[in-house]
Amino acid sequence: MLSRRKLFTFINLSGLVLGLGSFLLLFSYVASEWTYNDFHVNKDNIYRVILISGAHEPEIYLPPGYASVLEEQFADIKTVSTLANQIAGGLIIIPETNQSFKENQVVYVDGDFFRSFSFPIQSGTVDLTQPNTTVISSNLAKKLFGNTNGIGKTIQISNQFGKTEYTIVGVLEDIPDRSDITGEMFLSFQTLENPANRNGNDWADPNGIDSGFVNQFVTLNDGVSKNGVEELITQFIRQNPEAKDETAVLQPLSEIHLGNSLSDPLPTQGSMGKVLVFAAIALMILVIAYVNYLNLSAANILTRIKEIRMRKVLGAGRWQLAQQFMMETLLLMVLAVGFAAVLVNLLEIPFESLLGQPLWYDAFWLPVFWFVIIAILGVCTMLSGIYVVVLSGKFGHQFQINFQPNESQFLKKSLVTLQFAISVTIIVGTLAIRDQLNFMQNQNLGMDISQKLVVEGPNELGENGSSKVTAFKSFLRSQSFVEKLGTSNALPGVSYNFFASGITPMVPRPEDKDKSYGMLIMDEAFTGTYGISLKAGREFLPEEATQGWGQSKKLMLNEKAALGLGFESAEAAVGQQILWGDPYEVVAVINDYHHMSLKEEIMPMVFLPAQASGYFSLVVKRDQMKENLESIKEIYEEIFPGNPFTYFFMDERYAAQYQQEQQLGQSFLVGGMIAIFISCMGLFALAAYSVQQKAKEIGIRKILGASSESLIQLVSKEFVLLVAIALLLAFPLSWWALDAWQSGFPYKAGISVGTFILAGGLTLVIALLTVGSQALKAAWANPVKSLRSE
Repeated sequence: MLSRRKLFTFINLSGLVLGLGSFLLLFSYVASEWTYNDFHVNKDNIYRVILISGAHEPEIYLPPGYASVLEEQFADIKTVSTLANQIAGGLIIIPETNQSFKENQVVYVDGDFFRSFSFPIQSGTVDLTQPNTTVISSNLAKKLFGNTNGIGKTIQISNQFGKTEYTIVGVLEDIPDRSDITGEMFLSFQTLENPANRNGNDWADPNGIDSGFVNQFVTLNDGVSKNGVEELITQFIRQNPEAKDETAVLQPLSEIHLGNSLSDPLPTQGSMGKVLVFAAIALMILVIAYVNYLNLSAANILTRIKEIRMRKVLGAGRWQLAQQFMMETLLLMVLAVGFAAVLVNLLEIPFESLLGQPLWYDAFWLPVFWFVIIAILGVCTMLSGIYVVVLSGKFGHQFQINFQPNESQFLKKSLVTLQFAISVTIIVGTLAIRDQLNFMQNQNLGMDISQKLVVEGPNELGENGSSKVTAFKSFLRSQSFVEKLGTSNALPGVSYNFFASGITPMVPRPEDKDKSYGMLIMDEAFTGTYGISLKAGREFLPEEATQGWGQSKKLMLNEKAALGLGFESAEAAVGQQILWGDPYEVVAVINDYHHMSLKEEIMPMVFLPAQASGYFSLVVKRDQMKENLESIKEIYEEIFPGNPFTYFFMDERYAAQYQQEQQLGQSFLVGGMIAIFISCMGLFALAAYSVQQKAKEIGIRKILGASSESLIQLVSKEFVLLVAIALLLAFPLSWWALDAWQSGFPYKAGISVGTFILAGGLTLVIALLTVGSQALKAAWANPVKSLRSE
């Protein structure tokens, strides 16, 4: 029967393929996010240690010395694993060939780290208990040594801790994409126990208890309750009179990526809200596709009344009639699943580009996937049979042969309304995400990031490093295309240098104990280079930057830090001293600016003077950029041999902070287009059936002198009314969802009435164009032909 109704079959199959294809793609993404970190053998016993102090934000970066305390004091803890993932990046040097590579995915881990975390091993050992040992990924091994794995070879790492030799003892298989713990090189943390390997950075002592810069994971013994261990650790901590309000929390490894709920206050690597949104889009598109199928099936019954009556005369019961429709539905659904699988394969690259991560094919082998697919096939098949029987007659003692279309109008109209309500909701979401993104990207940042070329500083300075940095800066300032130059060890939109607490007024107050400040190391020209203005005071002097903050005892504050330290105004803070171990003089207060994206509140900041060499920020002229970059590269490689020349533009790097919102907006746009397209396919077919049903009425009206406009209105008004009702239903739901979504942003664009007007207008126009094509066809048709066919 399907082959005799080719148009009906094609439209239905196309809608189902689009709906199921979208569902499969998004199922892969959702399943991938939901199963992060599940490949570790001990996953059910591993927890991340988090400390919460009073009303402050949970702290995941702890002093490394806590590890030995946890292992010694608590028998229920089997092992403690330490990970320092933000301090080790630098230059990898191969002494044999004198080649060097810049690598940021370098982390320090304790010796038994890989006993707790079961990353796949390609060769060698993963025992890092000995200092100056390292384990690398197979990807890095190939990059460094080609076809040999490199085990037993010695390499050098040049980073903030100086140049240190490491021996490669093992090679890992590439770490799965579904891992929150990533890295290309894992260095033995024990290496830093030797002060000679810390380059004066004694805060990085693996046994230190003052500076928090590591993640710590505990593996509990089998059968041990995490709640009991949390309570014991908390009681132990509170024995210190200064830690009476601190609480220890153990976050399960399975919850590190998404958390345990939308309201989970603990830090996560991913976003449960984003995952649930994509899951909702997948379900909504699938519902639209299936509703589309139901409506077309209902309309198709108009052409099969004779068949239904004949089968009834021959003795067919109501469920026997339903079985044919159910078999047709099942066949179409199975075909649609097959074609959708092909579509998924074809769309793999666009999908990865859209969501920024690879398609996880293993999701399609999960038991839950097959359960969902079988459930979809079964439920859709059953509903189709029930729906068609309802439309074909009445549920009573006897099945009615006569088809009464009025009895099914409410159900069909409701389904059309549901389709467009879902489509409108997705369109409103698309426009609102665009508004929020535009708002954040176009706000005054309090600084100027345009025309900023950033050259990454060298990791390996060698001898006379300070003189080399000065020579490179002198060269840059001598170039006509360089208008300004400033250096720093961190950048806006990238990071702070570190976070510090214990900064107080000269007379400390109880509330100062737990305040945290973002620290930025910079030279005397950095603020001028970025157009960051001073509220009061003066810039750092060149000699203060040369001396460094430790010797000059000078620093700057931003407005938020000054107010937080109790100063009544910026002017009142200038010239005063504050305590950070030693007294420091405040030489200026900087106007608050958005150091990080508008997804974060401006935090209190402290600016420290130094002749920094981490980043060279240049204000440049745009013309002849390629030639200018070549000249910079040439002198850079001459002054800093062995250091790769890398650069980026600050506006692009700053905008990258909004990648998640951009991906969300693009996904909503694609989802909205698919939803509208599927809905319009069904609307087009329903309009065609409506015109066919009203052919005689239209012919009579036209013979009696009705205008084309009135005939178009006759065909279109019913569908336009349904779309209007859909708008009224979708708008309140969309408003509520958007308000909840925007509540997560400290700086909000607000919800614009114009967003709803635009979404409603677009939907109405699309619906009118879809229905109008059939209405015009009916209005221009020869009435004699339609009456003769009747």
